[in-house]
Parts: sequence; C-alpha cells; structure tokens
Amino acid sequence: MTILIAFPVIAAILGYVIFQSVADGETAPERRDATVVFDRKSGEQVIGDRGSEKFRTASVVKLFIALDAVTRKASKADEAQLHRMLAKSDDAVANTLWTRNGGPAIVTRTVAVAGLKNTIPPADAGRWGDTLSTADDIAAVYRHILGLPKTKRNVILKPLREAARTAADGFDQHFGIPSAFGDRPWAVKQGWAAGRGSVDAHTTGLVGEGDRYIVVILSGSAEGTDLDAATAAVTSMARSLAPRLGK
Repeated sequence: MTILIAFPVIAAILGYVIFQSVADGETAPERRDATVVFDRKSGEQVIGDRGSEKFRTASVVKLFIALDAVTRKASKADEAQLHRMLAKSDDAVANTLWTRNGGPAIVTRTVAVAGLKNTIPPADAGRWGDTLSTADDIAAVYRHILGLPKTKRNVILKPLREAARTAADGFDQHFGIPSAFGDRPWAVKQGWAAGRGSVDAHTTGLVGEGDRYIVVILSGSAEGTDLDAATAAVTSMARSLAPRLGK
C-alpha cells in the first residue's frame, strides 16, 4: 500500500516521519527491523528481536479494524467488506470502516481489548496507516484473534488464509511469509508504505499446521529505498526463519 485515503474523502500519499532522527534533523538509519515468533505449541516466544520498537503499521492496522468490527458484532454486509479489506488489502474499504467506526478510537479499543503496550493511534485522524505499533503488540493481536469464538475468529482468519497474490492496488503481497513458507499452511496480513521519511514493509501472520506459529516481521528503510527491495529484504528474513521453525 502506497496510498491512503484521508478521514473524509481526500486521497493523500501516506507518509509519516517514523525515524526520530529525521525529526531531529539527523541522518536516518538505512534500515531497521524487528522479528517476533511465538510458538503456540510450547506457549513460548522463540524469537524476540527488537519486539518493543515502534513502526508505522501501514496496512497491518487493518487487523485492528477487523478485530474491532467483529468485537462490535459485524453484520453480514460488514463481514463481506472485511473479507475484501483483508484478502485484497483494500484501502477504500478500510477507509469506509475506519470512518464509520470512529477512526483512532478503533486503535484505542484494540489496545484495551488485546492488552497492547506500545501502540499509538495516528496523530492525523484520517491516516489509519500511520498508527504506530510493535512486533510484540502485533503478535498479541494475533493471539487475541485466535482466542475469539470460532465464528468471529473465522471472519478474520479466512481472508488471511485466502490473501490474494495481487492486492487491490496492484501490488504483489506474497512477499515475506507466503514466499518463505509456501510448503506450509499460512495466513497473512501484509503492510507496505512509502513517504515522508520511511519506506515500510511488514509481513505478519500464522504459519504451520494448526496455526502453530505467530510470525511478525516489521521493517523500516530510509526514504528513497525501492519498495520492491524493501519487501525482498523482508522475504529474505522470513526465509532465514523457515529452517528454525518446525512444521
């Protein structure tokens, strides 16, 4: 996702000064990333690398929008919209649901219901992708979703299992987990964004039989980084995990 629609109806290029060093007029690091893996079979976090570091969520925040909607008893029409928003990473649907359900209040409610520790709503109420979160918190959202009653859980997980290769904006969203774990069941919500100080590429989701692993890889690169290069780096990171995770 490189374009977000503002809170009313104004389309704007997504941007957020994600690096504090940029805000301070210093040189931004070329790249930073965080990886968290939780093994549901053992009940332990098996990888925790910079899990508390904040990143701009981009489309990963659509998980929050969906969780909030099902918690608030989404209608059948809402469920159809949620499926498209998650499977195709459709920004237009996200904008509609974000506006209808209170914008930043969605993030605030998700923080409360999932017990998140370091997630912050966007400063600009219309830029849902500017929500800041961490790999630890995103993993916690997945754990909460997996604990929902089956009917609610499936409203979110079914489209994640059916994530289309080509997103609504034409971007190839099968980087990261889908490319690295093609030999195993997976369910994913990806994120990608560029502008105003950073290029972000995230792969998050469930991997393995019985959704054994929760895998979250978040990354931010300096503005000007090619988005394809950023997603390729995330895919490389995901592939490095594959031999370490059982099936």
